Amino acid sequence: MDITSQVEMGEAAASVETAASVVFNRAGAKELARGYTELDQWFKISLHNDQDSVQSKVLYFDAPLMGRLYLQKQGEPGQRSSGPGLPMAERAFQSRFGAFPIELAPQESATYFIKRDSHHALNTRVFLADPSDLEHQDDLSRTIFYFYLGGIFSLVVYNLLLGLFTTQKDHLSYSFFAASFGVTALVLHGVFDSYLLPNSKFVFSNYLMFFSSVSLFSASLFVERFLSIKKEFTVGYWGLRLFAALSVVTMVGSLFAPTYRELFFLGYLIDISIGAGILFFIFCGFYSLIRYGHRLASYFLLSWLVVLIGTFIWFASIHGFITGNIYTQYSLLLANLGEMIVLSLGLAYKIRVLDEEKRQAQQAAEDKERYHRLVRVLSHDVANTVSGLLYHSEMLKDHVSAQAADAHLDRINSSTNKLNQILKSVRQEEVYHVFKQNAEMQRVELASACWEAVNHYSWQIEEKELLIEVAIANDLCVRADRSALINQVLSNVLSNSIKFCEPGREIRLLAQKQDDCVVLEIRDQGTGIHPNEVGLLFKRNKLFSHKGTSNEEGTGFGTSLIAEYMQLFGGQVEVSSVHHSVSPASGTTVKLVFPAVPD
Repeated sequence: MDITSQVEMGEAAASVETAASVVFNRAGAKELARGYTELDQWFKISLHNDQDSVQSKVLYFDAPLMGRLYLQKQGEPGQRSSGPGLPMAERAFQSRFGAFPIELAPQESATYFIKRDSHHALNTRVFLADPSDLEHQDDLSRTIFYFYLGGIFSLVVYNLLLGLFTTQKDHLSYSFFAASFGVTALVLHGVFDSYLLPNSKFVFSNYLMFFSSVSLFSASLFVERFLSIKKEFTVGYWGLRLFAALSVVTMVGSLFAPTYRELFFLGYLIDISIGAGILFFIFCGFYSLIRYGHRLASYFLLSWLVVLIGTFIWFASIHGFITGNIYTQYSLLLANLGEMIVLSLGLAYKIRVLDEEKRQAQQAAEDKERYHRLVRVLSHDVANTVSGLLYHSEMLKDHVSAQAADAHLDRINSSTNKLNQILKSVRQEEVYHVFKQNAEMQRVELASACWEAVNHYSWQIEEKELLIEVAIANDLCVRADRSALINQVLSNVLSNSIKFCEPGREIRLLAQKQDDCVVLEIRDQGTGIHPNEVGLLFKRNKLFSHKGTSNEEGTGFGTSLIAEYMQLFGGQVEVSSVHHSVSPASGTTVKLVFPAVPD
């Protein structure tokens, strides 16, 4: 039987121990409510037994946050204590509610005064029931709580393990979020204090504000990750940080609120923060869905719809719009579990999306491999054709003397030469990427490799009448890929030396072992490199090229590849040069430094 409307309420300082100085007023409402305050609430309840037999009842408050309750019967000494703010063994009646057994003699009228010692806001109804009915209600409540606990625990553990084994931080933040909300819900309903740890001296419900603050903090982190909110969404990005900061403030303050009742205003702060936070989270969900088409936002909004439905059911049952029962009483708790399940489904959807992205990445890798095959065909077959065109255009120039034809042949020769250089750079780029993925190092005799590279350019050397000296011991070895060393590193260095040397000049290749490395020097007597360009030689984003002494052209790709290959070999390249504008004794020295190979 609901006797809330018959209860009279009053307030007094925490130091007041008797009801004599308390002024009571009849509440006359369906629910007793009082905001956060530093005062204690007092209740005056007058009962009458109009039966001719003894009536044994239980007087109880249906709010699990009643704190410590102390009952005094008018005209009798002493008091009894009960309520969720005390260990179960110290409660006058074994229930998660604040309950007292009441016994009224036939035709007896009695007045009871109950003092409530708690820093939580008041929101309760008062009932008079048979002990067996309350025990049955407690049993049903326990079943629902354990069902909720099992559901939340399963979701938390599943996503935690998934996050740890897949390194998906979304699942880890969800685990933190679900665990904090689950603990907060269980503390709010007195599950820890009444069922899980009923005789603990630590009262979890006294620190509901702390757990609520942790929930707001974890929710802010989770929403940011779940909806992928970045700085581009300025309001969402900084708004979530604001709520996280507010939660930290109330989190710290909550540790002192149970003792220092003057901090009651923190209760309003956390309630307002949570309410505003929920509205802000929903706003972020709508914004992400509408502005960015974020599919996970639909799961996010659906989860809040589940919560709103549960809230509506609870509100309607409280105010009599629908018939109240054990399930409507805990509709908020069940809605919270439904919310967590929907969010977990959202994360499962995200895994499917990631799998699809992985499949697309694999397809892209296969497409890239086809692209590389195409480049190889382009740089090999087309290059051969271009070389033939280049050769025949040069032959025609030697045999055709007409001025007009000669001019056209010059343009054909020049265009073909440029195309040949582009194909060469493409070929070099392709070779580097293939080599980088499949590099296999071996011992390479440096002298043999250098001679092979020199022989490759023998006709250019003869044409320019250059002098070549290779002074390298036959047993001096380095660790590299022989083909890449000859065709991509040495060939590029020699090509540049030949290109910028005047006819009759000298190019020397020298190598020696120094401490724990082998140094190969290619010295030329060419035009040199301008001081401003030396530091830019090996940077891909600073490509440049100059015509050689016989108007040879290049693309500038070769030098950047030299440094990249040397890095793959575990070595480095160093360049020193004297430009012809600085000194007549111009020239360039390229040092290729390799790690020494153990004997």
